[in-house]
Amino acid sequence: MSFLEQHLNETHKRYININDDRQAYTAHYNVLRNIIYKELKKVEPFNQWLNGHKLGGSYGDNLKITSPDEFDLYIYLKFPENDRIIVKKDPRRPGNVFLDMTEVLRILQTQNHHIVSYTHLKKLITEKNLLLEDKLQALFMSVFTRALNNIENKITVDGMHTSVIYRRCGPAHTMYIDANNIKYSVDFVPAIKLNASQNILGAEELKYFTGITSWDAIPKPLKPSEPNNVSFRASYYDAEFVLLKDKYRLKDVIRFMKKFRYNKTNMHNLKSYFIKTILLWQVIQKPSSYWYTSQLKDVLIDMLRELKKCLAVSGRNGKLLFFWDPKLDLIATLTNNQRFDMFNCVTSVIYSLERADGNMTEDIDNLIRFTFNTPTAVRVSPIEDPPEYVRDRPLVARQIQEEESSSNAALIGLGVVVAGVAAIGLFSAYSRSRNN
Repeated sequence: MSFLEQHLNETHKRYININDDRQAYTAHYNVLRNIIYKELKKVEPFNQWLNGHKLGGSYGDNLKITSPDEFDLYIYLKFPENDRIIVKKDPRRPGNVFLDMTEVLRILQTQNHHIVSYTHLKKLITEKNLLLEDKLQALFMSVFTRALNNIENKITVDGMHTSVIYRRCGPAHTMYIDANNIKYSVDFVPAIKLNASQNILGAEELKYFTGITSWDAIPKPLKPSEPNNVSFRASYYDAEFVLLKDKYRLKDVIRFMKKFRYNKTNMHNLKSYFIKTILLWQVIQKPSSYWYTSQLKDVLIDMLRELKKCLAVSGRNGKLLFFWDPKLDLIATLTNNQRFDMFNCVTSVIYSLERADGNMTEDIDNLIRFTFNTPTAVRVSPIEDPPEYVRDRPLVARQIQEEESSSNAALIGLGVVVAGVAAIGLFSAYSRSRNN
């Protein structure tokens, strides 16, 4: 086993393993989740619409690389006669769908026991019976607010009272907790559960949906926001989970790429789902044996190269296509400067890993350690009037940037010579100061 391979394996054990903190955080989170969900179930029409919940995101995928202080919880909805929803592609927004409630309402208006659902749904649709994202989210917000009022905006865990701060953030309804040494947030994400037969996937994408029983429509606000929005984001979390399952080195590599992203302040535009999407494409392009027989270092370098291709700015810009609808380029909104910063940073780390694989000198060892071993700063979505532990986050990010500058200066002193674009990546990629 090469020294680089040993180094990466040791780094994974020491800096990416979160098991030591898991129990304390999850115990507190479980109480919050159960209390909030129970309160939601008390309110009409959610007592008829709620259809369970599921942990998603990095924690649900077992890809969390820091303390488990951010949870993503899908809150599933199934309307009465849910199977009668007519799903249509949004022709203007690839990856999005319309939900036509015409047949649902036609049946419900004849059912006295569903009069409450019918009455509420009529308030959430357009004249053409399309479900409105913003109206549904407004209903969710009112129900969450009522639920928190019922518990006086606090929960009790092991005899300790803890305040709950509620904010809207994109499609999520986020709860912030600051309980002594436990600080975390939970994104409650509404998701309309749809049957597999209601999918609108193309023939190629349908190959990777085999055996999956459901998918979701997420009421994700548009950017910039639009009133009377009828476009919902299609989500195939269960299918993605199956595709990434049992691939051995795959999840380790995702964790390393996320660690790299977190430790570099100019990589904050690289979302976790972008990394996941790169790996989804590679799963169908590479043989299954690749993930089992290749060394960690080789898979990591290969995947970073794929990321580099996506970020390319010379000639025609690279693309990162949505796995379930390749008409959508997930990084199309990135500016050239944002691409350039990330491209240089990725180029630099690839060069460093390749050098380390050939000859792990002291200077390159220091750089590799700095890239993947630096303790990760906790990042929480910005909110208005945040609690104290959120306000302090920018200071942590600035400290990391100062460490980056010091590290680069030390490497110059050691005489690190990097050719071509790698030099730009190594010595200029830290020039911008951004907080996540």
